[in-house]
Amino acid sequence: MKARRSHLPFIVLLLLAWRNLWRHRRRTIITLSSIAFGFGLAVLFIGLNDGAHNSMVRNAIKLGEGSITVQPRGYLQAPANHKFLPAGASLLAQIDSLGIPGHVDPRISIQVLASTAHNAVGAGLEGLISSRDQRVEMLEPFLIAGEWVTAGDARGILIGDSMARKLKVKIGSKVVLMAGGRGGDSQQHLGRVRGIFDSRVDDLDSFLILSDIALTQRFLEGEGADPTLQPVTRLAVYLDQQKQLQQWKNTLRREVGAADIEVLDWREMMPQLVQFITVDDAGNYIFLSLILVLVVFGIVNTVLMSVLERTREFGLLRALGLGRHQLLLLVFCESLVLSVLAVLLGWVVGGGTHLWFAVNGLDLSAAIGDATAMAGTFMDPVVHTELSPARVAQLTGIVFGATLATGIYPALKAARVTPVAALRT
Repeated sequence: MKARRSHLPFIVLLLLAWRNLWRHRRRTIITLSSIAFGFGLAVLFIGLNDGAHNSMVRNAIKLGEGSITVQPRGYLQAPANHKFLPAGASLLAQIDSLGIPGHVDPRISIQVLASTAHNAVGAGLEGLISSRDQRVEMLEPFLIAGEWVTAGDARGILIGDSMARKLKVKIGSKVVLMAGGRGGDSQQHLGRVRGIFDSRVDDLDSFLILSDIALTQRFLEGEGADPTLQPVTRLAVYLDQQKQLQQWKNTLRREVGAADIEVLDWREMMPQLVQFITVDDAGNYIFLSLILVLVVFGIVNTVLMSVLERTREFGLLRALGLGRHQLLLLVFCESLVLSVLAVLLGWVVGGGTHLWFAVNGLDLSAAIGDATAMAGTFMDPVVHTELSPARVAQLTGIVFGATLATGIYPALKAARVTPVAALRT
């Protein structure tokens, strides 16, 4: 006659698993504490890393060409002064009519040779509408000498401190701006230094020249542009909510994209920054993997020791009719309970750490000094932890999954116990 196997309800298995975990209270507490500590470290470092990256991206968007850029097709690959949007005013009106939550800044970028009696350097001249452009808000606090150019100033320029040293100029000095034309001819206009800034990004301080859009428009007129149509090189779109980036990018491509106009987001405009963040993230995942290894060994030790100590008990359960699958499920339930406790305690420690640093931040100025510039942007010296809902789910899933997976081997080992051999131990 075939032996009848017992089947315990899942809730009973969970209750038994709970009781078994707390048989050795100290060991379970030490294991949970180590997991919580490791989880807290992971949350802190990844939160700081995400906060630093987000700070760099926000600053890059403000210093750069916005969340989304509308410009002549092919300009990014091969910038040239004769590439521009001839009807800037009508294009700007069309974009404004879409109701984008944010604002749009018209800009004109010209490649020039800036020269004085002392030196000459290649530079990028950027014409802005001084009263509204996002770059004004970003760079004006970094003005170290002089004042910002006023609207309609067709002579005033702003330069970085590095360029000021190269050209040996000061406030009020004259700088000749010369640009090559499509036909090989050149045109030049005189600029006067109204202000000097230090953006903390060497690439900008040594290359960028800012002016009112009135000055740069004169260069486009030399390329045949009609000034009454308000030609521009690009339109920088700044979104209030970056999570709407893809939605509005698709809308702009559908509404204003054409054979001669392309719409790019900040990732496409700044591939070096994207690459830097990707590489830096890889280092963080290595760190997280090391923490997971420690977590896995701690859990395997707890559950496996629990299994080995109860070999005789498992043999008795098997002799009383408990099936292998039920025994396997019982041990697996212990890993499940341990996983839930580990994640909950981990978020108590990690979440509390994250909230504190999210509010107070971590001041890195003493550690890194002025070395905050990288990949064409800069990181704020006080870094606040930032965790998106996707990152929270990712961390929870990784730790919970790793904790649960470590219970597979002890559960299989317990399921292999034979009643006769176990009762002899």
